[in-house]
Amino acid sequence: MLNYLWIYTCFFLGIFIEGEFIFLSAVIASSHGYLNIWLVITIAIMATITSDLVYFSLGKKGATKWINRPNWKTKIEAVNTKIDKHKHLFLFSYRFLYGLRIATPLVLGMQNISLSTFLKYSIISTIIWSALFTVLGIAFGELILNYLKHIQKVEYYIIGGLLTVAIIFLLLRFIKRKTII
Repeated sequence: MLNYLWIYTCFFLGIFIEGEFIFLSAVIASSHGYLNIWLVITIAIMATITSDLVYFSLGKKGATKWINRPNWKTKIEAVNTKIDKHKHLFLFSYRFLYGLRIATPLVLGMQNISLSTFLKYSIISTIIWSALFTVLGIAFGELILNYLKHIQKVEYYIIGGLLTVAIIFLLLRFIKRKTII
């Protein structure tokens, strides 16, 4: 039981820091019976909302250190542009925009948005996000399982083909060196 506690704790931290990739990996693992799917979904929702709240709070307290970094300026400008055009739609859908997961709550914290409004949109979008990624993870889990069943039949052909390509590449490289010298 202690091993599973460590796995789920690492999963929480991974979702908090990284997000989608860790969640998809855990859903795929649970689709193969290694983890409890309901616990994975619950932890993903909790970690994502916690992450959002931390970055939103940092934005509320003043995020000038973050804003002045050159690699953050473009992300923050993109978030501000989207907020100006479609505030409520953006509050609902930012979770699905790759690369803006950390910058968005930070910028939203600097805006005139209350914590309760942010939390409401965050919870709703996180639940939808987790449902979507759960379905995707289960589908990919099935795809991987089916692929692994077929790989046993063709693995010799794949290995043989890769070895042939590697040998041809090395021969061509050797011949090219000899002609240059």
